[in-house]
Amino acid sequence: MKRIIVIAAALLAGITAFAQQWSVGTNVMDYANFGTLNAELSMSVARNWSVNAQAKYNPFGWEKDGEPLSAKQQTYALGARYWPWHVFSGWWVGARMQYQEYNRGGIVSAQTREGDRIGAGVSAGYSYLLLTHLNLEMGIGAWTGYDRYVKYSCPVCGVTEEYGGTWFVLPHDILLGLIYVF
Repeated sequence: MKRIIVIAAALLAGITAFAQQWSVGTNVMDYANFGTLNAELSMSVARNWSVNAQAKYNPFGWEKDGEPLSAKQQTYALGARYWPWHVFSGWWVGARMQYQEYNRGGIVSAQTREGDRIGAGVSAGYSYLLLTHLNLEMGIGAWTGYDRYVKYSCPVCGVTEEYGGTWFVLPHDILLGLIYVF
């Protein structure tokens, strides 16, 4: 038992030696998507690797010419990034697992679709140092997975047109983020 405790303590000490940098950020482009609130927390785990957790939330409903619009969502993702130079500096590529609950309708047509998506994605980008602790991050990503959905005739009538599940491939992030590095 003592050996297990010593090994666990040594591993934790090794992890904390690398985990001295944290960052918190937001994607400015998500606010243009009907005001989607978002945040990402990242932690460096080695010179070239970071892990991150991201959340997006949009509870807002809108109206256009008296007709309701909806782009509601809550999205949660866990991922990792590889940085060829140093963590939080320069180019990066990443992968993530993601879950999304959504309700979208009235934007292109009166038809509304809501459901749950689960899947995995990839992304790539560049992080540019603006100030000592502030980075500008640019990137793009896509994800794929399974979508269980229900389609309604309109945003408020509740008449079901279709329900089911399907595989999907979608763009995920168009990233223009402000990142604060601790």
